[in-house]
Amino acid sequence: MIGFLCILIIVLIGYYLQPVLFPPATETKKVEQNQRTVRHKALKHQTIETEGYAEYIKQPVGKFEATFGQPTKIEDSGFFFQTRYYSLDQGMLEVNVEAGNVSTIKVMSQKGELEPFKFGMTNRQLSEQINLSADFALDYDEEPVVIELSENDMRYRPLIAFKNDTFAILFFNGDSDKLIGAAYLDIENLLRLMPYQINSGNPLANRIQESNLDWNVLNQQKQTRLIESINQYRTLHKLPVFQTSSTAMTASKDLLKTFLTSPKKVLSQERMEEWETDQSAHLSNLSFELAPAELKKLAKAEETDYISGLFYSPTVDPLFSLFNWISRDRLNELYDDPDANSLGVAFNQESVLVLIQEPEKTKDSE
Repeated sequence: MIGFLCILIIVLIGYYLQPVLFPPATETKKVEQNQRTVRHKALKHQTIETEGYAEYIKQPVGKFEATFGQPTKIEDSGFFFQTRYYSLDQGMLEVNVEAGNVSTIKVMSQKGELEPFKFGMTNRQLSEQINLSADFALDYDEEPVVIELSENDMRYRPLIAFKNDTFAILFFNGDSDKLIGAAYLDIENLLRLMPYQINSGNPLANRIQESNLDWNVLNQQKQTRLIESINQYRTLHKLPVFQTSSTAMTASKDLLKTFLTSPKKVLSQERMEEWETDQSAHLSNLSFELAPAELKKLAKAEETDYISGLFYSPTVDPLFSLFNWISRDRLNELYDDPDANSLGVAFNQESVLVLIQEPEKTKDSE
């Protein structure tokens, strides 16, 4: 009996201690993971009937001029398109032409019809008229492109799609919330000029024209046109026009040249990397703007006084850029200044510097 009990105890001890002393090999059980990428499919954006200027996009420029007359001026852009200017009562009308066809139409006014919209209308009135879309799923060159508008985009720069596969960007004043300008364009120029975020696909780079074009002449033309556009906007909104003085023009050119020559003297390492990325990409939606402190540092180095200023790149189309600036909270302050100060503008291909200074004192004013 004693022997039996001893054997039983040994067996029991061995039975219970075996898992502790010799644990079984852990069986690795593969958990199958779902490799499917979850994609949030953008809602189909609304398209509206093709009316007004949208009817001329992608059409021969002769068709447009049969209705609106001959241009008052034609200028090269340096970016593989030509800009034609047309007379418009109390406003501005510009058309970009590529290979003889209309690619972009820009129009600025204060009042009047802009089929199917109306100058001076508010964003709320627009949203009551049509359903605005925040997501646009498009196809360009057999590649899907998804564009997403931010809350501010929806309020100040909504995108409208027409049934003829053209688009309109409507620009509302960032302060008064009223429609001040519109750009009608095809999908290629939308992907080149647009100020929106692309969630899928690639924006198109701005192509600087390699030719015998005289960039000194082009820069001068863009400078003159931007000054005219700013003052036209101020006239439409009953503000005194800016005066251009040799002091302000020289100061803007000097500041622009200094920055483009030695940006490291103004920018931090992080901002320098951002500037270099933007310059190599040539993308409008990767725009670069000097912060107020950076512009102040640049002006201090040049011993230049100013009231307000702006450095912006890329600026491929001056009037389109002006629309974009006016639709943004801080930038619109430059052009809604109630005083008739002195304006200076300098261009260097894709880069522009705008400077507003106090008017020069003359013997009469003293």
